[in-house]
Amino acid sequence: RDTAGSTFASQSGEVYVCKSTIAMTDEFDIKKCKVVRKVSIGEALILVSGQDGQTDEKGIKRLKFRGAHDAREGWVTLKGNQGTVYVEPSKTHFKVETEMVLRESLETGSSELRKLSKGEILHGLEAPKEVRPNVKLGVRARSLEDGNAGWVCFSAGPLPPLRPWKPSYTCKAKVALTPTLAAKDTEAVRHAEPGEIFEVVEGPCPDAATGLRRIRCATATDGVVGWATLRSSDGSVFLEPAA
Repeated sequence: RDTAGSTFASQSGEVYVCKSTIAMTDEFDIKKCKVVRKVSIGEALILVSGQDGQTDEKGIKRLKFRGAHDAREGWVTLKGNQGTVYVEPSKTHFKVETEMVLRESLETGSSELRKLSKGEILHGLEAPKEVRPNVKLGVRARSLEDGNAGWVCFSAGPLPPLRPWKPSYTCKAKVALTPTLAAKDTEAVRHAEPGEIFEVVEGPCPDAATGLRRIRCATATDGVVGWATLRSSDGSVFLEPAA
């Protein structure tokens, strides 16, 4: 059953399982019948449709079944007159109600083995397990580069791909501070040194010429000191958000 409540397979009342070795016969009447074959313990039998079961003169109920592994049909006693149970409804067989996919493992995204058709009988090798979808977190965000807004979704974990932005950056590598956003052909006011902490006055903004993100920096003692590049084109970090 899925999260919407749709049922794909349910426990089947058509399947019985052998609990004690018993003969399958060609006729209902035990006195006149011939043995078709032996039904072994653990074997699955599929009830032949269109019958309510018959009881012989000793009150023993017999039903007609079809072997799940060989399709041979015959009559089988459900319970002996001494109370021995020969076959009983299976609790581990399921009937496919809606076409679905048989997968390699429990995860819904695992490899597909084949399609299961409506009416197929399945044998459950383990007790049914509830599989809950992974919890997803969502943040509605706007890109500073093009202004587009949308949702960013991710799974819960110790290292989320997003974190709240803080207007405080630490210098990780020496980088030039320039008077304008455009860094090309501009003289540096000075260079930021590793360990310096800057407050963001403006940005991050992309430099139109290079596409690199830059911020306008200020310090408590000097005020606004200039624009600095956060990362180089090869990914080297110059400034990163302060912890």
